[in-house]
Amino acid sequence: MSNIAKSAVKLSVFSVIMITVTSVDSIRNIPGAALFGSHAISFFLLAGLCFFVPTALVCAEMSTTYPQQGGVYLWGKETLGPNFGFTTVWYQYAENIVYYPPLISFIVATGTYPFFPELAQNNLFMLVMINVIFWALTLINIFGLRLSSIITNVFGTLGLIFPILLIIGLGGYWAYTNPGESQISLSHVSDWLPDFSQSGMGASFTAVVLSLTGLEITTAYASEVDNPQKAYPRALLISTVMILVSLTACSLAISAVVSSDRSSLSEGVILAFQTFFDDLNMPYMLPVIALAIVFGSLASLNNWIIAPTKSLHVAAKDRFMPITLSKENKNQAPVPLLLLQGAIVSVLSLVFILVPNVNQGMWLLNILMTQLYMVMYVCIFISFLVSRRKHHDIERPFRVPGGKFGMILVAALGLISCIVTIFVSFDVPSGMSTETGALGLILGFIAFSLPALGAIAYRNRSKQNYCELTEATVN
Repeated sequence: MSNIAKSAVKLSVFSVIMITVTSVDSIRNIPGAALFGSHAISFFLLAGLCFFVPTALVCAEMSTTYPQQGGVYLWGKETLGPNFGFTTVWYQYAENIVYYPPLISFIVATGTYPFFPELAQNNLFMLVMINVIFWALTLINIFGLRLSSIITNVFGTLGLIFPILLIIGLGGYWAYTNPGESQISLSHVSDWLPDFSQSGMGASFTAVVLSLTGLEITTAYASEVDNPQKAYPRALLISTVMILVSLTACSLAISAVVSSDRSSLSEGVILAFQTFFDDLNMPYMLPVIALAIVFGSLASLNNWIIAPTKSLHVAAKDRFMPITLSKENKNQAPVPLLLLQGAIVSVLSLVFILVPNVNQGMWLLNILMTQLYMVMYVCIFISFLVSRRKHHDIERPFRVPGGKFGMILVAALGLISCIVTIFVSFDVPSGMSTETGALGLILGFIAFSLPALGAIAYRNRSKQNYCELTEATVN
């Protein structure tokens, strides 16, 4: 009966498009991409074709082939075993944890700049606020006092989608009325082509790629449309165009009015809005849009606080961790995992007192987050190739188009783009020591990889103890 009911309700192509766009589109990573100036056009196009589209196609096939609960953990487990599955989901979990401090830094800087600009770049203030905000939201989730879905949707629309549309509109109007004051030029062919000579190009490219991640969550809806083999690629094509156009336009709007030496990950967006509103003699609108972005980002953060821990629950059933860590309270909140997550975020926030300024701390965490994320995507592409070979007879409601050639092309583009992103990400922004930045990134990557090795060793030891106990009982 439930299967019939489920199959009777199908999503329209428009619904899938909106789910994809609202899940991926975000204004937070745009200031990093804006450092490319006019060259952002070609870099977004390059990242879109080589990373975003292959990722969407592969994740759509994997999510419809293995529709059971478990996500990327299940994909890895079904193809290369539980250990590989846990490795995949761990890097997804680790990436989410590293994501929190930069996001909260963006929220704090955006909210304080219109009122107390000096606090937006105060390291100690940022450290305190990251911990206050994250632990407050953690406690809210533990005690079950979450924002209602209606409030979250409203905040998400006003604080995420509306600012993107507004900055594009204001940027276009400003460019039309101030043609000679732009910080960038689009009058020559070279302005549109990639420029690989820029200092810190690798870090900026990671910001471009990072702004196109997260699609593995939304592809679960591929099977919820009629005729997914035809409808989903159409939805994907339209979503890709909308996302690339909106992100590129936002990037150009910021880079046109905020010079690269003034821009920062935390303040780039609000500095652009300040220029636009000053030009319109509407400075009083700056606090309004700042608070809208803050509310929208807080709604997004609140939704993600508990999300990564859910993916570990499935892995916990395969004995990758002590079962006590995954226990839930009466509100179905995994309290031990949430507390552990909060402790890790608090440790990560200390980076803001180890670097000269807030912007450098955000850059390091952003790059580390991207590196961890790329490892997860590498695991997904490997699972995809193994799945095609190992489970070639299984039903696949959606297949990557192009037969064997399409499979190889999509996987190759995805794997190469992930590896290249990891490699170039060590080209840290100017003003940051390359050696110090690279050392910090390597140590951070090792630190977040060790728990995965520990969990696998724990599971192997548990299996061995179980086998020994069973053998002793039989004898």
